[in-house]
Amino acid sequence: MKNKLIRRIKKLFSCSVCKPSSPNDEASVDVREEYANAFRTESYIEFWTRVLAYPKAQNSSSTSARLPSYRLFAEHLLDPDQPTVTWALNKVQNRPTIHALLSDYFGHTSNASLLCSHLLKDIDRVRVKYQSLKTILQCVANNQDHNTTTLSLITAQLTEFSNSLNPFAQSSPSSCLVRAAQCQCSELSKRLESCRDKVRANLQMMTRLKGGSACLLVAITASLMVIVITHGLVLLVATPNLIGTMDLVKVASESKLKKVMAQLDAAAKGTYIVNKDLETTGRLVARLNDELEYMRTTVKFWLERKDDKIQADGEVVRLLKQNQCNFSDQLDELEEHLYLCFMTINRARDLVLKKIIHPA
Repeated sequence: MKNKLIRRIKKLFSCSVCKPSSPNDEASVDVREEYANAFRTESYIEFWTRVLAYPKAQNSSSTSARLPSYRLFAEHLLDPDQPTVTWALNKVQNRPTIHALLSDYFGHTSNASLLCSHLLKDIDRVRVKYQSLKTILQCVANNQDHNTTTLSLITAQLTEFSNSLNPFAQSSPSSCLVRAAQCQCSELSKRLESCRDKVRANLQMMTRLKGGSACLLVAITASLMVIVITHGLVLLVATPNLIGTMDLVKVASESKLKKVMAQLDAAAKGTYIVNKDLETTGRLVARLNDELEYMRTTVKFWLERKDDKIQADGEVVRLLKQNQCNFSDQLDELEEHLYLCFMTINRARDLVLKKIIHPA
């Protein structure tokens, strides 16, 4: 599933040992080094360590082998996980509206992570089918003269490929899940922004009231001076304590609102970023759908023709060979994007969790 991607990551990490061979090459080497340094962070290395360690952990567990591996894969990579998030939300004890919004945020991002794992599973399935097609084309190219048995076998494999299901089709479960996840993130983003704006408005009103209370305090103090002259010093002693208590209440309320606004703001930004990643995922899936449908249609056309059936120099074979490189690159691009989505989701979740546990 990850062999080619792992080779690219190791190549990226190996850039740190590269040395410029000449002044002309220095600029290009520096660019590669800067790019590598941007990703050679502790969180990035930790993430890929977990990715590479998962197959070993799965193979060593007989229980995991009986469960959906890609669901476990998504749960394995999700950080912070759902139990940690639930504990943190219950500890903070926000208002029910805020609690529901943050709970939905972590739920939707968890579902987005699971969606990425489903798409990785689809990529693996397509690669298996695509590899069989490459094998057939290679067989056709290497052998101009085919016996009856070979021709029947090739025709049967081509027929199976042309009739196979397309996991990237618009009506496929994965494509429907991508669209549903986009709708959920868009709706949640609007709710988070609306609630955040209301909290910000309350904070601004409290700030204005605090500024006005200073003028009110001066007027009250002047009035109290007249009262003190006639009624003694008791009120003069009690008034500062009363005013101090009111100030403490205002400070506590303002601090609470600031913490809530920081949590909502981080969740809104995280939802926006995840939604953009889902939009990119949808476009990559749609492009793969077009390429796969093109190959399936080409193979069907090949099978229906009588004069170009299993000919190595035929036009249909030439078109399929041209399409091989593009389709393989697009599969790799989607896979790379999905792993970056895993990391984006984790960073967004971690940022919100820090605002909840450590608001300062």
